[in-house]
Amino acid sequence: MHLQPKLILFSIIFFSFSCQLIQKEVPPADMVSLSKTNAKEIGCPIPLSFGTVYGTALSKFEQTYLLSIIKVLLGDLCASSFVHLPRLIHPEKGLYVDAKGYWTYAEVEKDLKDSNGYFQIYYFDSKKLDQKKGSLGNLTVRDVFLSAKQVWVDFYVGSSEEVEVKFRFAENPKLERYLINPSFVKWEGKWYLLRMF
Repeated sequence: MHLQPKLILFSIIFFSFSCQLIQKEVPPADMVSLSKTNAKEIGCPIPLSFGTVYGTALSKFEQTYLLSIIKVLLGDLCASSFVHLPRLIHPEKGLYVDAKGYWTYAEVEKDLKDSNGYFQIYYFDSKKLDQKKGSLGNLTVRDVFLSAKQVWVDFYVGSSEEVEVKFRFAENPKLERYLINPSFVKWEGKWYLLRMF
């Protein structure tokens, strides 16, 4: 009987979060085109499951909530457009786009609009990545995830307000090294992405 109010609360919060993400303006069709290949044929959406949770400071509800955020980000990755990313970044704390590179919220927004920006090149466009690196066969982050076929998410819980995530791949696990571990931080009761994958 005690679980029913928690279940109702979870449903309301999850529905509210989903609605907020859906309300975002849909980008033009050419921006979300996956190519001529059907999305399911290339592994979109990327199958994602819970792995292991290390630490006890994170409730089951928050584990599920963070998993849902990761699913949204990987959905955007499949669609080659991070339309939901700005909503997941704290407006004052910004985002670490890689292990060392820190960007403000405004810098992230500006780059997302740039067809030759960091996200476009390193996450979505293998041709531009090859040009940037001066060699052929470089993998974008999207390529890396699509090669995995199935992804597990491990949570490393530092505290009730700090979580690092590690992705594990069913296929091509050696490609996991192309990713950095994303992290989430909770400020004023809300979770934000602090470091990108």
